[in-house]
Amino acid sequence: MSWFDTAVSIEIEGENFYRDLAKNAAGEGMRKIFTMLADDELKHKAVFEAMKDSKSAEYEASASPEEVKQVFRSFAKQDFLNEQKHAKLYRKAREVEKKSVDFYSAQLDDLTDENQKDALEKIIKEEESHFRLIDSIMVLVERPESWVEDAEFGLREEY
Repeated sequence: MSWFDTAVSIEIEGENFYRDLAKNAAGEGMRKIFTMLADDELKHKAVFEAMKDSKSAEYEASASPEEVKQVFRSFAKQDFLNEQKHAKLYRKAREVEKKSVDFYSAQLDDLTDENQKDALEKIIKEEESHFRLIDSIMVLVERPESWVEDAEFGLREEY
């Protein structure tokens, strides 16, 4: 099994995990966020399948940071209170993202095709942004009283 096969498996696992989170989300906002993440994982899978077949790996960027911010701005404090029961699953989502970043980073030096290397670097950055997004969700879910009072949700890095 090549590392491309492992990468495809990781992306399938991530997509299925996020689709399950979306299906079980308490509110529409979280459902949108997790659907966006699942769609990103599906895009990554397509890139790795193209790489495996030695085809040009066209990377398609995910949702814009502004789209994600708009979803967050629509949340009410109650949305996060309803999500507290899923905090353990969100920790697992962070682990899934960390696992993919670590695995993909280890593969970078072995790639000789510059297009593939560029696509993989972009995927790594996107997976890192997924990790930060999930981390932010965890903070919001675990501490809704102190974070959701402000419409900007405090200082957030760009997605």
